[in-house]
Amino acid sequence: MRAKEYLSQVRFLDERITCKLADAARLQDMATRITPILREDGVSGGGAPDRLADAVAKIVDLKAEINRDIAAKLGKLTDRRYYAVLFRRYLLFETFEKISCEMNYSWRHVCSLHGQALEAFQKVLDAEKDA
Repeated sequence: MRAKEYLSQVRFLDERITCKLADAARLQDMATRITPILREDGVSGGGAPDRLADAVAKIVDLKAEINRDIAAKLGKLTDRRYYAVLFRRYLLFETFEKISCEMNYSWRHVCSLHGQALEAFQKVLDAEKDA
């Protein structure tokens, strides 16, 4: 797996979490609009919100695990600027413009650092794969 694909896993999971949470909110909204009819035989609901909550919890756990894994691998980069650019870009989802302002670099320099950081990170991934 290429460095950029590896780092982009977090954004994909974040998007999945957002979709699942929106679906959970929709189901919650539907559930609060329904007037229950109480009967003696009392049939329980389908449990869809519980399954959805379980799915969201699993995705959140997976995202946290991937974040920890990526942060640990980013920690192996020797240049602190590479770590900062990749961490801000792929874990905090910041734009290059925001990164350049926060790091006090030009946009062009941040783009250059990003490319160099991806190359360095690919070497970290390759070294772990070979080990």
